Amino acid sequence: MTPIRKTLVLLTLGVVSGVAIWWFSPWLTGQVEPWDADTPIWLLSWLLIAVTGGLVGHVRGVCLPLGYALGQMLVTVQSVRIGEFGALGWMFIGGYAVIATIITLALVGGTALLKRVWRKRSSKVAGLMSRPPG
Repeated sequence: MTPIRKTLVLLTLGVVSGVAIWWFSPWLTGQVEPWDADTPIWLLSWLLIAVTGGLVGHVRGVCLPLGYALGQMLVTVQSVRIGEFGALGWMFIGGYAVIATIITLALVGGTALLKRVWRKRSSKVAGLMSRPPG
């Protein structure tokens, strides 16, 4: 799969997840809007998206939280046009998207560092094992 396709897949998964949290919120939380729930399902969903994006191990992982925000904004676009709190909701979504993107980038950096250390260690061990005894 090409890098562009991988990026589009992550973005699409993010958008679909963002739409899903709103569509399934009444069933999952008993509230129409997921951030109104008694449980922190909305906050935890952002954390899950951020961690999953970070575990991709590449900068394209940020497409997951950005797509998640876009999906939520698509669902709430009607409330922005007619409601007085719609724009405030988008500000919350945007704020969480920024935080989730920072977490994702931190995890991507940590993952890349761990991969580099692992490769160095593996090549050292392989070099030691290829030497003749004596």
